Amino acid sequence: MSEHHGTTFQMPTMSKLNLKTVLQPAIPKPSVLSLRVDTTSPSYSRLIISLVILATAVIAAPHGPSSSPLSGKCTETLLPVHVSAVNRIIKLDSPHNQQELTDFVTRWTSATSNVTAEVVQGDAPINATYNIWTQLCVPAAQEASKTVELAIHGVGPDHSYWTLGGRGSKYNYVDAALKAGRAVLVYDRLGVGKSEKPDGIAEVQTATEIEIAVQLAKYLRANPQGYQFSRVIGIGHSYGSVQLVGVAGKYGNLLDATILTGFSTSDQFVLPALATFGWAIASLNNPKRFADISNIQQNFFRFGNYDPAILQEVEATKWTATLGELLTQGAPPAPNYTNPVLVVTGDKD
Repeated sequence: MSEHHGTTFQMPTMSKLNLKTVLQPAIPKPSVLSLRVDTTSPSYSRLIISLVILATAVIAAPHGPSSSPLSGKCTETLLPVHVSAVNRIIKLDSPHNQQELTDFVTRWTSATSNVTAEVVQGDAPINATYNIWTQLCVPAAQEASKTVELAIHGVGPDHSYWTLGGRGSKYNYVDAALKAGRAVLVYDRLGVGKSEKPDGIAEVQTATEIEIAVQLAKYLRANPQGYQFSRVIGIGHSYGSVQLVGVAGKYGNLLDATILTGFSTSDQFVLPALATFGWAIASLNNPKRFADISNIQQNFFRFGNYDPAILQEVEATKWTATLGELLTQGAPPAPNYTNPVLVVTGDKD
């Protein structure tokens, strides 16, 4: 696993984050947004994300075809995405050991926690460019509406969340979309997988990632790689759904439709759930795959309703999350978004 310039969490399991310090060479940097803490909620301090200036994305040439599913062709591209936004100033040093991290998580997720209000302060405008790994998959026979889906994974996995099980698997969302005649763009979020890994506290924040999603949506409307799409639909999982709510809140009907999975508007169980994730410092954890799989099952799988091989695959492809993301998660209402919305949440979620 590559490392960040700042502190980032790495999920030891699909839903667990591990904190890690990043030491990767700097590449162009991300977007800037502003988050204001609402401390009126006794259970959880919500952050209202205010997006400022939006810049035009700069697109790189495709790397060329990658392994393609049976129903279409996929091409990987590393896109330099320039964004402008306002992140938050987070007064927090990287935990130096597991004891410090465990203490922080315990205090942060307690029922009377005010940690977010204590450490998240002020605005920090950013103008930067980040290299974002993307994969555009186009069906052999595209449907009449020429729809493309922008798929955003949550905390824990990388882009492979959307292709679990490989070709022909019933868990492979990309395959299913291609068979239905729809194109799909999957990508590794900032700080994850093959995308750039900047400072995990100051830069990899929710505001930054919302802006990156906006730029990718605009990219899909600009005939990428010569393909023309008439409709752009956003689909997210968990934290990826939160980002889509943020896109709708700031940019209204930028997307023609939005699908939110693993999502709820209630924050009642956010902190208790986060407390179970088994956070660990990535650089100090298991150097092979960071941790065991117990919390992956606890937070993402209902026993008896999944194939054991998929649980193992999720463990093998787990990735990181950052303190910046955790402390700035949340999104404002979206009164100017009037397009269709589908919310999909499992009855055991």
